[in-house]
Amino acid sequence: MELTREEKIAKRKKARRRRRIQNTISMLMVISVLAIASCCIYLWIQVKEQENKAMEAVNMMNELEEEMNSGNYVTVTEAERMADEARQEAQTEYLANIRSMMENGDSTLTMLETLYPDKIIAADKGRYYFFDINKNLEKNIFDLEDLVYPVLNEETADYEGEAKWVQNGETASKKGIDVSKFQGKIDWQKVANDGVDFAYIRLGYRGYGSGKIVTDDTYEYNIENCNAAGLDTGVYFFTEAISEREAIEEADYVLENIRDYQVDLPIVIDVEESASSDSRTKELTKEERTEVIIAFCNRIKDAGHEVMIYGNLKSMMIMMDMEKLEGYDKWFAYYKYPLRFPYKMRIWQYTANGKVDGIKGGVDMNIAFY
Repeated sequence: MELTREEKIAKRKKARRRRRIQNTISMLMVISVLAIASCCIYLWIQVKEQENKAMEAVNMMNELEEEMNSGNYVTVTEAERMADEARQEAQTEYLANIRSMMENGDSTLTMLETLYPDKIIAADKGRYYFFDINKNLEKNIFDLEDLVYPVLNEETADYEGEAKWVQNGETASKKGIDVSKFQGKIDWQKVANDGVDFAYIRLGYRGYGSGKIVTDDTYEYNIENCNAAGLDTGVYFFTEAISEREAIEEADYVLENIRDYQVDLPIVIDVEESASSDSRTKELTKEERTEVIIAFCNRIKDAGHEVMIYGNLKSMMIMMDMEKLEGYDKWFAYYKYPLRFPYKMRIWQYTANGKVDGIKGGVDMNIAFY
């Protein structure tokens, strides 16, 4: 029996609806299978992670058991006891070192330098000042390990030999002295023959009380004969200036008195605390003294000469502002070994009791690094 048009349309709709339902059911089945598979994978991963953790725990327990069986383990109480013993041992060693230094007659400063190796320590009027290394200041060009020091003679308690800067087995420093009227009459040719490369001669000084500028009694003799012996020659002036005006006056005095001589080395301003308690400069602040030094140095530089500042540990660390003087060469006096000064220096004065042929008695000895 042939279907009518309406029946055919209804039949096709019904067939399409049935296919949609079947497709939906199939899709749901696929999604369900994927969801179940994902859950299974997740659970498998979790199980594996737990198994791994369990294995790690077992391995740790086995290792711990081995340690315990071998006797290599310690309890918390035992660890604390060992730490206390280590602290007590360190303290005992620390005190023993201090006692040893005291028994050897080491100075307080030497002991402090040993106990605080990362500090620069300077003494002044019964006080000790501790300085951190200033990162803004240029450091030495040489390695302290490359310095050779005089050797202590146990019998005489004196240091013998000379300091040197050695590089690749060769002496890289120059040997020098500095002199004044206190060395008397010097045989400069003998000095030259004794291997001295350079000499600094005191030109003069300002009186610590009167403020009067005085020429060293042996200045002319020393500089004439030092020049004649062929040594590199320099001059220094001991300052007692209390103002920039006086510093310029000192510099002009130096320039006037070197006019007729050969001066190969930088002109030096000697900055030290006067030995007299009545020194006219004793009330200068660090800032005021620094300005005095700068005035002297600039006057010398303006005249076309190199300039250098001489000082000891107290001078450099307490009496002047090193940062403001960074642009000037330094000549550093330090009579202890090893050398404990990290900042750039052109010359190191390492003893006041050196022996040089041609000079009676002791003389200041120096090595130059440039």
